[in-house]
Amino acid sequence: MTLTQERRNYKRLPKESRVVYKIVEYSSQEKELKEARYKDVGGGGLLLETAEPYSLGTLFKGTVDLQGWQKYYPGFLKFDQTSRSEPITVIGQVARVEELGEGNYEIGLKFLNIDERDREGIVRFIEENFGE
Repeated sequence: MTLTQERRNYKRLPKESRVVYKIVEYSSQEKELKEARYKDVGGGGLLLETAEPYSLGTLFKGTVDLQGWQKYYPGFLKFDQTSRSEPITVIGQVARVEELGEGNYEIGLKFLNIDERDREGIVRFIEENFGE
């Protein structure tokens, strides 16, 4: 696997898994939970594939499934290889939208709010396991 740096502040891990999310809007109606898969993840955000073309600036609240990341959580009791990881809770904002065709879109999601220890765990997980 190769990592891409490009203009990003964090390395990205090309890994597919799931994210459960809902759109954050200022209204009295509760938004439904949706599920998508992400195509890569890094300390600063992730790349989703969705069936909906969200607008730039749309806010997401969700949980990201990244198996094994908690082993690298700073200052936390270290998990062994067989331990189950808990999802990472984030709030993000759509920074990029690209149509893939066939009703699918790539959504670049920038993390706006993530526990910094979670971010550090993600970064260390990527560097330790997939570093160059």
